[in-house]
Amino acid sequence: MAMPLLLLLAPASLRAQAVAPPPTITAESAVAERARAKAIRDAAERRYLADKADCNTRMIAIGCLTAAQERRAAAGREAEAIRKESHRVEREARQAKVAEREAQRAAAATAQAADNQARVQRHRAEEAERAAERQRRQGEAQSRLEGRRAKAADEREARQRKIEARRQDEARRAAAAPENARKAAERKRKHADKVQKIEQRERDYEAQRKYREVEKAAAEARRAAEPTR
Repeated sequence: MAMPLLLLLAPASLRAQAVAPPPTITAESAVAERARAKAIRDAAERRYLADKADCNTRMIAIGCLTAAQERRAAAGREAEAIRKESHRVEREARQAKVAEREAQRAAAATAQAADNQARVQRHRAEEAERAAERQRRQGEAQSRLEGRRAKAADEREARQRKIEARRQDEARRAAAAPENARKAAERKRKHADKVQKIEQRERDYEAQRKYREVEKAAAEARRAAEPTR
């Protein structure tokens, strides 16, 4: 009986040290641990009422009520520790989730910024490529235009050379026309003389032929007239 009595008469600070530390609480078990803390507090209250009733029946109740109160207080401290720890765990879990969401948002924002930057760079590259293509096409069009212009200029120059050559030829023919006319007249005269000479030779030949025929006929006549010997 001495030991329980000494425990009942012990200072409250010594009895408070016998309270067990709160269990390890996770975010998943926090709600259940708070329910368990409430159950501990309710059980301690029921036990205190029972102990108080028991103390009232004792003839010597020195420290009995104090011990009952201390047990109720110890259970309350245990329950409060569990409650606080569960709230702390949940708070830290919420903070961790918030931090995770913030990190995800930051990562998403970074990824979005990188994607935007990539799109901007792709757009700039595409614009540069399109500009280079336009410049290339414009250069080709300019080259074709210059080629057509050069061809047209060459054709004009060729036509001008032909016109000039034809003009010079016409001028030479015009300059040579009197001489050509004289030569043509001379050739015509010579041809007429030649024709006349040919005709004269033909007349002479025909006259000689007729003369020979007449001579031949006369000779034959003379022979026919001579007496036969």
